[in-house]
Amino acid sequence: MALHDDDLYRYARQLILRDMTDAHQEQLQSSQVLLVGAGGLGAPALAYMVAAGIGQITIVDGDTVDLTNLNRQICFATDDIGAPKASTAAAWARRLNPSVSITAIDAWLDNGNADAMINKGMIVADATDQAAARRLINQTCHNNGAAMVFAGASRFEGQIASFRSGVDKDAPCFECLFPDISGVSDLPRCSEVGILGPITGILGAMMAMEVMRQCLYPDMVFGHDLSGKMLMYDGLDHYMQTIAVNKRPDCVVCHG
Repeated sequence: MALHDDDLYRYARQLILRDMTDAHQEQLQSSQVLLVGAGGLGAPALAYMVAAGIGQITIVDGDTVDLTNLNRQICFATDDIGAPKASTAAAWARRLNPSVSITAIDAWLDNGNADAMINKGMIVADATDQAAARRLINQTCHNNGAAMVFAGASRFEGQIASFRSGVDKDAPCFECLFPDISGVSDLPRCSEVGILGPITGILGAMMAMEVMRQCLYPDMVFGHDLSGKMLMYDGLDHYMQTIAVNKRPDCVVCHG
C-alpha cells in the first residue's frame, strides 16, 4: 500500500526515526490486528496502534461502558455510559485516524467464533482479563498461524509478552508460561482489588509498541521483541524486570 502525501505528513515524526523507512510504514498499513478487549489495556493500545497507522484493526468486546471504567479506559466519555464498548471505541478511533480501517464486533470472543476471527498472519492483541479467553486466544493463534501479544495489569503492576508459536515452531506459547491456570479465573479482579489508571496506560502503550514490532517482524526497527520473554512492571517503584520464557517439552498446545 503506497504512502500518500497526507500519510507522509501524518507519520512524519516516526518516519524520520533511524531505521524506519517508507516500506516499514507501508507494512504497518498492510497489517491486520485483532484487539480482544477495549478496556483499560485495550483503549490505550488502540490509541497508539491507530495513531501509528496500523491499517486494519478489528475490536472485539461484548461489554458496555460503565462509570467505573472511566478512570482508565481513555476512549470513552461520560456520555458513552451504557453504550457497547467495541462500537464506541471504533467510532473514537476513526476520528483519531480516518485512514485506518476499523471493524467493531460487539460480542465476546468464544469457541464458536474464534476460528473465524483469528487468521494466518494476523497479530492478536490480548487485552482481556479472563483466563479462559487467554487460553482460547493462545490455542487459536497457535492453530491458525497468528502471533499473540499478551498484557495484563492489576493494582500497581503489569506484565507483557509475545507468543509466536503459531508462526515459529521453536517459540513458546502462552501455556508454556502458564501451564496450569485453572485457578486464575478465581483470582481477584480489578473490581475487587483496584487498578490505577496510568498503570493500564503504561502497559497499553507497551502493548501497542509490541504489536508494531510484530507487524514489522523480522525487521528490528524498534529493537527486539518479547517473544521468549516476559516484561514485568511494578508501578510503585517504577521497576521493570524481564524474565526468560522457555518452550515446555510437555506443553499441551505447542509441543510437537
